[in-house]
Amino acid sequence: MIAITAHAAPVQPQLLFLALNLAWAANEIWLGLRRRAADGGGRDAGTLGLLWRLLMLGIAAAVAVTISGHGHLPAEWQAPMRWAGCALIGGGLALRMWSIHVLARFFTVDVSVQQGHELVRHGPYRWVRHPSYTGALLCFLGLGVGLANVFALPLLCVPVYWAFRRRIQVEEAALREAFPQAYPAYAAQTGRLLPTRLV
Repeated sequence: MIAITAHAAPVQPQLLFLALNLAWAANEIWLGLRRRAADGGGRDAGTLGLLWRLLMLGIAAAVAVTISGHGHLPAEWQAPMRWAGCALIGGGLALRMWSIHVLARFFTVDVSVQQGHELVRHGPYRWVRHPSYTGALLCFLGLGVGLANVFALPLLCVPVYWAFRRRIQVEEAALREAFPQAYPAYAAQTGRLLPTRLV
């Protein structure tokens, strides 16, 4: 008598990588459409537009160099790199959504200090001042890693990181103006993007 054992097909990292990127993109589009500031982002200083332009430029450059075939890692590295990319995107997306949930009505995609605005210090904000940006950067890092291309990672991450740093400067200037005593004290105890004052 022959025993027949059914084995589930293994999850392909390419499919999961694609699905996570689509979920991430859909989430960002939804946020962009639904979470705009009531004042039109008067304190934004053009950083939202700059951010989107550099994001699109970085993604286009990374995808183009990957499609070109230059800089690919060895075949045996492809699947592990995609799994690592999936982990980074999944973790980054979870951190970003947690941060947005904690901010609740105070979260907008524009730089804005709303009426009755409060300085949030709980949840991930206990350790990091801009955890939603940390989550977004983890997603971009995951995309760069998952492409498994030595040129794609810097082409994607360098302009994206610079854009977020510029936005953080504008946002922190607005918060220091709104909370002239509380925000400097909070900043002295937390890091911008990681739980260390070095970043």
